[in-house]
Amino acid sequence: MKQTLLYGLAISSCLLFSCNREEMPNDITETGNPSVITLESVTLNDFSSNTSSRASYTQDAATVFEQDDKLGLILLDAEGNRIDHLSYSYISAENRWNLDDQSKYYSSKIKKIIAYFPYNSSLSNEVNTVEELKNTITIGADQSNQDTFKNYDLLVEEIDSPSSTLDVNLTHAFSLIEFQSDPMTLQANGKSYSYNVELQNVKMVIGDTDYQLCNINGTYSLLVKDGFIVPANDFRYFYSLGDDAYVKTLTTAKTTESGKKYVFPCKVDGEYKPSYAAGDFYCTDNEDKVVILPGVATNVPEGLTCQGIVFHYIDDFQGFATTNGITASAYPGYDGKHGLVIGFNAGNSFGTTQPTLDELKQLYTARGILESDYTSQEVMNGYAMTQAILNGEHAWDFTALGDYVNNPLPGATPWYAPSFKELKNMVWGSNAVIASENGLNTIIKQLEKLGKSWGNLQSIPTLTLGTTLFMVMTGITEGGNADDAWDGFPREAFRPICAF
Repeated sequence: MKQTLLYGLAISSCLLFSCNREEMPNDITETGNPSVITLESVTLNDFSSNTSSRASYTQDAATVFEQDDKLGLILLDAEGNRIDHLSYSYISAENRWNLDDQSKYYSSKIKKIIAYFPYNSSLSNEVNTVEELKNTITIGADQSNQDTFKNYDLLVEEIDSPSSTLDVNLTHAFSLIEFQSDPMTLQANGKSYSYNVELQNVKMVIGDTDYQLCNINGTYSLLVKDGFIVPANDFRYFYSLGDDAYVKTLTTAKTTESGKKYVFPCKVDGEYKPSYAAGDFYCTDNEDKVVILPGVATNVPEGLTCQGIVFHYIDDFQGFATTNGITASAYPGYDGKHGLVIGFNAGNSFGTTQPTLDELKQLYTARGILESDYTSQEVMNGYAMTQAILNGEHAWDFTALGDYVNNPLPGATPWYAPSFKELKNMVWGSNAVIASENGLNTIIKQLEKLGKSWGNLQSIPTLTLGTTLFMVMTGITEGGNADDAWDGFPREAFRPICAF
């Protein structure tokens, strides 16, 4: 699930034994016209709005789950004894929960149901109350890994008047502690926008215990059980922003309650002004004017629409403009800054009808592109080469840009295919040695903040040095192939980019 980038919370499976079918027979069938228990809807009462949780909200507050998520129902009789334990799987394409075992039918013997998420197939037959369900989970101090963080949450509902059709309304069984920055203000085009920033080095300490928090889109979170005491004297939390580090404490002790969120503000002294950097969000306002939102933002403010991710800022835009045959005055940049933006979705493949190396050379030369430029691995010339193909004499099947050609960004060039140098900036970052340092990882992280995914193109073909003309994430070799064929991934889709 990659919606509003709200992350899932799951139940740990650290249980000691389970019940097989012989120990727990199906005792819910009745004569007549039996029917299975149908889940009409499954919703979640979150800690509060915009809070990290297993399910996310769309704008109409509908709960969204992932494909194959499983939810459990514990069926109890009038004495509180278990009748059965059912599981349901979510089918995202149909927005429907399907009972996994269709031989399990509703019965009037069922007097109470405990719905919980996600389902645990190892749940003991002795666990038949919410408190017993909560006691199966031991919450650790290290929640820095998101999967670990997920495993500590429990969503539950007690249904006292069950029927064969249920509307399940889940609540969080435990409590959430959050650390987030005070809102920052961005001034652009005569308007103000409020947003939170992603803090660094955030941690929480109680006595000798160091709690490792989970970073979810710049908000640092910790799940604790209800009744957890945050003391006044022995509690500290740390964070930093830019060059400034902070340590805070608590004046009055707090005891957490089930389903509640406790936010500890992280105030910043003075005025923090982030500089333009790779990972910034290229946005537009409701008047289609450009606004660059700092990459440290944890959310896109209301009134702005993110159109792409800035992955490189250009120091010498005049040189870039000359190389690509554009007029620098036509693209004044944002606040005097120029850069490259990557789109959210992959384009199409290069096409089935492909030019030969000689044809491309002739085309580039005819359009004034020097061989020293179009064969260079250190020149950002993707725009010029793309325009040469689009406006050339040959009717090549260049479908790579897909729908991007009809949706240009305000203040930017038309979308185009990256050259080797531009691709290198995208994958490795401007100064990084390997991709893991920034570059592609930064782009993927920023897409996650927007609830988007890099998709199937999780990796890009290896950038190979050599005498190769690089274009559209692939290359045409000079020699080595009798037909001067493509060397690499000619039908690999790529991400169109543009310059502003």
